[in-house]
Amino acid sequence: MANYVGSARSNYFRVRDEGEFRRWVETLPGVVIDREEDATDQFVLLVETGDDGGWLTCRFDEEGDCSDLDLFGELAGHLAPGEVAILEEVGAEKLRYLVGYAVAVNSSGERIAVSIDDIYERVREAGWGEHITSATY
Repeated sequence: MANYVGSARSNYFRVRDEGEFRRWVETLPGVVIDREEDATDQFVLLVETGDDGGWLTCRFDEEGDCSDLDLFGELAGHLAPGEVAILEEVGAEKLRYLVGYAVAVNSSGERIAVSIDDIYERVREAGWGEHITSATY
C-alpha cells in the first residue's frame, strides 16, 4: 500500500495581530510561519511535517480524539483587512492518484477553491466528450 505524500504552502499575506497569529499557528502541528525577506510584515504558512504533508483537517486533543478544524475559516479571522491568503497543496500516492488544489480566503471569510479535478467538468461543459477517463490508477 502506498502513502500519500504532499506538499503545502501559502502565499504571503498580512495579519491583524502578529502575536495572536503566532499563538494560533502553534496549535497546528507541522505548520510553520516564515516571513518574506523584503517585507517583514508579510507571512507565509508552510507545512513542514506530518503524515501526509497536507493542510490539516482536524485538531487532536490530549486523548488523541480528532475534532474538525476549519483551517481556512480560522485563518480568515487573522488576516488584515483586505488581505487574501491562498493555500495550495499538491501531492501523490505514488502515481496512482495526483492531488492539487488551492483555496483562497479573504479577511471577510469568503472562499474560492479550485482543484485539478475541475478539468473533468470543464471538458464536459465544453462538449468535448462524455466518456473521459480519470487520470487515476
